[in-house]
Amino acid sequence: MVSRYTPILAVSLLGTGLTMGVLGMLGRNDDVERCGIFLTLTAIPLLVIRAIRETHQVNAAQLAEADNAGYVRALDHVARGLLDQNTPRPNGGDRATVEQAPGNVISLRPHRPRHNERKAQ
Repeated sequence: MVSRYTPILAVSLLGTGLTMGVLGMLGRNDDVERCGIFLTLTAIPLLVIRAIRETHQVNAAQLAEADNAGYVRALDHVARGLLDQNTPRPNGGDRATVEQAPGNVISLRPHRPRHNERKAQ
C-alpha cells in the first residue's frame, strides 16, 4: 500500500491544494477554494503515513549507536554511585492523624471526623 511514491504524491497534493486554496480565496472563486481545501486535507494522512514509516525504519548503525549510548550512560551511573544507593526503609507502625499528611501526599479535601447527623423529629 505504501510505496516509494507516497512522499512525492503527498508533497505534490499539499502544494497543489495550498496553491489552489490561496488562488481561490484571492480570486473569490469558491469552487477552486473548496477543491484546494479538499486536496490539502487529502495530503495530510499521506504525510502522517510517510512520517510513521520513516520513524520505523531504523538501520543497524542507529541501533548500535543507541545501544552504545545506553551502555555509556549505565557506566556513568555506576561510576557516580547512582545505582548502588540504598533507600532508607520507613520506620512503619505509626499511623498518621488527621492533621498529618503522609509523605508527599497533598490532600485536596481535609479528612474531618463525621459528627452525628441531625435527624428530623
